Amino acid sequence: MKVGLIRGAYLSQFEMQTLEHLLGRVELEAYEIRANRFPTSTIRVPIKRLACIDDPAVWVSRKLGFYFDLALQATNGLDYYHFGLERALAPCDIAHTMETFNAFSWQALRAKQRHGTRLVVTVWENRPYAAERFAAKRRMKYEVLRGADLFLAMTPRAARCLELEGAPPEKILVWAPGINLERFQPRAKPEAALAKLGLTPDDFVFTSVAALRWEKGVFDILHAFRQLTRELPGRPMKLVFAGSGPEEKGLRALAARIGLAERVIFTRFAYEEMPAAYNLTDVFLLASTARPGWLEQFGYVLAEAQASGTPIITTRHGSIPEVVGDAAVLVPPSDFLALAGAMRSLLDAPHERQRLAGLGRTRAEAGFDSRKQADRLLEAYNRVL
Repeated sequence: MKVGLIRGAYLSQFEMQTLEHLLGRVELEAYEIRANRFPTSTIRVPIKRLACIDDPAVWVSRKLGFYFDLALQATNGLDYYHFGLERALAPCDIAHTMETFNAFSWQALRAKQRHGTRLVVTVWENRPYAAERFAAKRRMKYEVLRGADLFLAMTPRAARCLELEGAPPEKILVWAPGINLERFQPRAKPEAALAKLGLTPDDFVFTSVAALRWEKGVFDILHAFRQLTRELPGRPMKLVFAGSGPEEKGLRALAARIGLAERVIFTRFAYEEMPAAYNLTDVFLLASTARPGWLEQFGYVLAEAQASGTPIITTRHGSIPEVVGDAAVLVPPSDFLALAGAMRSLLDAPHERQRLAGLGRTRAEAGFDSRKQADRLLEAYNRVL
């Protein structure tokens, strides 16, 4: 069996860690374009570079590439169009793409029509009727919805959206991506990582691993932490923001202005350092909130934190409740007081933290084991053929 993997600008080591377990059983080939947003050097799946319609604009600057994409979406819908993709897919048994509305998914459908290549589409999108603003994109999307052989919905919510849009239920499989449970597992706090961040073993550490964007609730987290330090001024605790983004400057300035500069740490972890990020954390925070055109989807960080035995406080937003189940404390989005209350409740409850840690690890082992998910994916591929 030969499978071509097409992810446009989103080919990542996160998703490929599951697909890599199929090497030796399936002949895999992934396609990379210049505009790819993630490093690919650690991916073990063979990668082939294809030219893309966005290449000239991206070569000038990422910003120009962004606006060029918008122009393509509004006209012919061919953003991220891969030159030579249909020819590359001709010898493949399966083309495995991402999202129904992408031009490269439509290209893979053309490969099916011309060469008989089966089409499997991974679907993260959990808003019904998304990406239908422009006529060309909408037309491509519904051709893919009618013509694909299988949809891999990352969450039950994504599956329900597919059904609303008309995808046949018998062609939808809820399939969560996997993570490496040997890499992410409960361990003692790493002394070297603590020292690097200026943390002590006595510090109670709250950590947010997310892009520093408004919709990730980063200001809600900072407000909640400020509330907690007012209630418990003598308690040794720190807040770690692990990530970067457009709100970093504003967050730093606000933390300094309200007297938290010594308690709030801004850092970044390379992906190989991420296990230490969860292991040094006492409570993990993800406070996603709504913005127009986006809902939180699967959230790898939630699965990784659960696998690491790190208690989680997060929000009832998008697909988050489906990912964490009963193995997290859930609060309303955009409610920093509810978030602060949840943080205090776990701060004072070591037994509850231990209970959540155990539930999280059990949930990760049952639903997010990359080896098991790879086996499930191979079964799905065989079913398609």
